[in-house]
Parts: sequence; structure tokens; C-alpha cells
Amino acid sequence: MKVSWKLNMIISAAVTVGAFLAADRLLEFKWWVDTIIALVFGGIVNQLILQDKKEDHEIEMVPGLTRQEFKESMAIGKDWTRKMDRLAKSLEKSHARIAVDLHDISDMVATLFKNFETDPKDLVTTDARRLINDHLPRAHRFIEAYVTLRQAQRLSDNEQEKLTAMEDKITTIKESFAKHLEGFRNNDFTALAIEGETMETIYNLDI
Repeated sequence: MKVSWKLNMIISAAVTVGAFLAADRLLEFKWWVDTIIALVFGGIVNQLILQDKKEDHEIEMVPGLTRQEFKESMAIGKDWTRKMDRLAKSLEKSHARIAVDLHDISDMVATLFKNFETDPKDLVTTDARRLINDHLPRAHRFIEAYVTLRQAQRLSDNEQEKLTAMEDKITTIKESFAKHLEGFRNNDFTALAIEGETMETIYNLDI
């Protein structure tokens, strides 16, 4: 239980005063001895409270993952889900099929992070770090570039060809997230490692 510094001071002071009064009434010592006894008791209580007040970056949820790192990872997941949803909604009226794919990607990202929340030890794996630090940012950058191109008023023949190629890549990105989701659910880290290598070929299109 977290205790604020103000409450800590109040509790420690109350214990100190209480210990002094008890020592003064029950023990036949001089006042300064009673004072020392009271201060010792107050100090012990203070230290016990401080020990219970470890910061999030000091508390390990699982080996290699602090509570602070866990919270940051969950925040990243919510942020990417929100960004993917926003891109999907921008195409719902004009290009519903692609919007559905983007919503599917967003849903899979959300599910991946729910799984991490349930089983946080997966977050310390190389596969999870690669997914969070590499795959997600590149997927968002790629899809954002696609949406920008798709919403252009006029496209050259080359741009139209590029758009078609990017749509194929979006399907591949969706499949990649599905494989990541399956891999983490089944703790199949061999499949995740293979998918991580395959992922590098997804974003080789000049955007």
C-alpha cells in the first residue's frame, strides 16, 4: 500500500508521541531516556513505511520487467490501437474494404496487448520488443503513407501502381499481426522468430 509522505509523518509522529507517553507512564526512566525510546519506535515505523513505498521502476512484475516498464508498454499499445483506428475510420466511407482490414489490424494489436497484460513475462522476449519497437511503428508509418496517397485527388500511373502494391502489403501486414497473435498465444517462439525475419521484407516498398 502506498502511503504519502504527509501521512507517513503523521503516523510516525503519532507513534513517537504514543511511545513517549507509554514510556513516561510505565517505565521509571528519566525523561530523556523516554524520549530516546520514543524516537527509536517512531524511526522504526518510519522505515517500515518507506520500505513499503518502493517506486514503480524498482518493483519487478516478472524478472526483467518493472512495473513502470509494464505501464509504459500498455500505454504504447493503447496509443498504437488508437492511431490505427483513426486511419481506418478515415477510409470507411470511401474505401470500406481497406478500412475493414485496418480495423482488423487495430483489433489484433489491442488483443496482443491484452495478452501481454495477462501474461507480462512475454514482454521481456525479443519477439515482443521487436513487435513493439519495430513492427508497430513501421506498420503505422506504412499505412499512414498509404492513406495519404489513397486520399490524393489525382494519381499518376506510377502512383496508382504503387497504391495497388501497398494494398497487397497491407494484407501481408494483417497476416503478420495474426501470426504474431497466434505465436504469443501458443508460446511458439520459433514461429515468432521466423515471422520476425519475414517481417523485414514487408516494408521494402519505397514510401
